[in-house]
This record gives sequence, structure tokens and C-alpha cells, in this order.
Amino acid sequence: MKRIASIVLLFVTVLTTQAQENTSLEDINKGWGTKTINNVINGSFGIMLERFDQTWPTWMVGVVRKTMEKGLAKEVLDEETELTVTVDTKNGFVSVGDAGTDGEYMSACYWNRPNGHKLLAVLLGKPTDPCIEVLCTYDYDPQKKALIPEPSILKGYRWGDRGEYQQIFCNLPRTGKNVTVEDWSGDKGPVVHTFTWDGTKPVYAKTEPLEYDDGLADIPVSFRGSQPNIKDFVVALLASNTGENMNGLREAWRFYKNGMKQMPGDDLIVDPQNGYVGYESVDEAENSRQVIECCYWNYADKKHKLVAVSNDDYMNGKPIVGQFSGVEFYIYDNASRTMKVAYAQDLGAEIDVPDGETVVSHALPRTGKTMTYTIHSAMGKIQKHLTWNGSKFIPENK
Repeated sequence: MKRIASIVLLFVTVLTTQAQENTSLEDINKGWGTKTINNVINGSFGIMLERFDQTWPTWMVGVVRKTMEKGLAKEVLDEETELTVTVDTKNGFVSVGDAGTDGEYMSACYWNRPNGHKLLAVLLGKPTDPCIEVLCTYDYDPQKKALIPEPSILKGYRWGDRGEYQQIFCNLPRTGKNVTVEDWSGDKGPVVHTFTWDGTKPVYAKTEPLEYDDGLADIPVSFRGSQPNIKDFVVALLASNTGENMNGLREAWRFYKNGMKQMPGDDLIVDPQNGYVGYESVDEAENSRQVIECCYWNYADKKHKLVAVSNDDYMNGKPIVGQFSGVEFYIYDNASRTMKVAYAQDLGAEIDVPDGETVVSHALPRTGKTMTYTIHSAMGKIQKHLTWNGSKFIPENK
């Protein structure tokens, strides 16, 4: 599960020197489009980033500049969170991001224009609530030695009207010249908008849907940074699973991402730092309750993650065997950025259930690596504790 100790250490050791001069992303979003940046002595990537950072200082651009000054192509700032700076001088691209701890991130690139000008793009974002992403685009004028804002870039489709909690993310190109915008905010599944370079700017070209096969095929996971977080997994699972068992969570998630209060009887916990989402819906008239939990654990190989989703139904305060009751598992692969269905028996997550009339309820951990299965029978309750060890679950006697 996610820990915050390394994040605290990061802010103490890396960000302290710039803490007093950082500009919030909200302030940058409000002001960058009307402020020309003067005294840009030339159009080199480093100089343009330097003047941007002096005008709108952030720790992200600051650490990128330090890595560029060292002449490094890659610098890991924090091993535990995998906070990494990438500098690709050949392709005119830089970025900084972590392994899905919900930290801030940035990327930047530039294009050469036929009139001797350059188009600079600096993308700044944070996935924590309120989710915000700011794309700052400038024309570098070598005669005026200025970066002149061009806020109309990427206005061709669903960029300017984005609101809070909208899962819409821009991808600046490290190679090639096209920009893509991944839109996960629709109720009918995610789409990708492509903006192609026309010689002077990226222009909207097409929108393509991402197809799924009822969760049996590989499930794409869209995210910012080098690793996804729990919200990215939930969004991907909701997009791939159209079954009625997820309708309550799907509706609660829609309210959450739009900053709205939940429906009466519904409660949603979204805890990105601990990698946990919990949903509970109580129907007092029917005396029923549904509980859905989602969490994930890292594999020891650091290349995969195990995502778990539990679903339990209760009537008159007692668990019942519902059509979708149980725990589903998915293995996320870093290289392909997809999840595959995994099976309990292959993970050591099967338990022995006594013969007779029994029901099993489940509890996924908000913190830690141990999930609990409770066997309900006429003889009473029996709890089974299964702890993730990085490759499989190990039963504990408790």
C-alpha cells in the first residue's frame, strides 16, 4: 500500500529551497495566458524553460532545470516513490513524475516553426483533488526575445471546457510531433483525441474510442506519471465492467469526480495515498446494504501490481450470497500499461469453506497487506487472514 514517509522526505530534501517561491497551479492556470515573458535571450530549450520558471516558479520545473544543468539524461530524486527527471535533449523533451503517489508532475517540449519562431509547451498537473492540469503554450519570437502566450492551442475539442474531477489528460510528444488528450470522463468509456502538427501548431484531427471485452480482455489503464494510482485503476475498471453490480459505484464515482454530494445512503471513500477506495450503499426501505472495496499491492519484481475488488451484499444485517459476491483480482503490467484478470487459486487466495449453509464476506485493507475472509455458518464466524508477500497470499493464523 502507498506510504507517505518518502513524500515527506522528498519535500524536506528536494523542495525546501524553492518552497517560498513556488506558484500554485491554480494561480498559473488563471494568469499564464495573459502574461508575456520578456528577456528571453535566445530560443534554446534550457533558456525558455529558465524564463518560464522565473516567471511561474514551481518545484517541478526547478528540478528539471537542475538535472539539465548537470548534463544528465535521467535523475532519480527519490527511489521509493520513483520520482524521476527525464531529459531528452535530442527530441526536445523533459518530464518529471513519480510512481503514482499522487504527486505533482510536469512535461515540456517545443516545435520549430517555419518563420524562425518556436512553439513551447509546458504541461503542469496534479492528480489529487481538485485534479488540475495546466497546458501553457507560447510562441517564441526571436526579434522581440519574448515568449508570447498562445492560449488557444488545443481548443479544438473538449480542452477549454474541462472542469474539476474530469479525468482528461494531455500527453506531450517525446518523439514525433502529435499531441494526444486522453478523456476518461465520459460515461460511455474512454476516448483519445489526437492533435496533429500542421507546421505551425497541433490541430485536432480525430477521436478514437478504446474498446473493451467485458473485462476479459486486457484493460488499458490511463494515468499521469510513471505509475497509476488507485483512482486510475477504478476508472479503468468502471470503463471495462458494464455489469449492474458496479452501477452504484459508477454513479457514486460520477458524483465524486464532479464535486457533488453523494446520494442519501451512499458513502464513498477515496484514499489515493493508501491506495484504497471504499463504497457503501444502504437501502433502509429494503434493509439491504452493498459494500465494494478496491485496493492494490506491489509485486516484489516492481514490474507489476495486484489489484483487488471485493463485492458483498447484506440483507437484514447479515451477508448473503449475491450474484457478484466475492473478490476479483487483476494483475497490472507496467510495460504494457494494462490489467489482466487473475485467479484466486493462482494467487494463494482460495480458502477452505466448511460444508453446509455458509456465506463468506470479505474485507480489503485500507492500510497494510492483509485481507480478511469471514465465514458465516450456523456454528458461528470463522475469520481467515491472507497476507500479500509480493508474489502470493500467505495464510495467517489469527
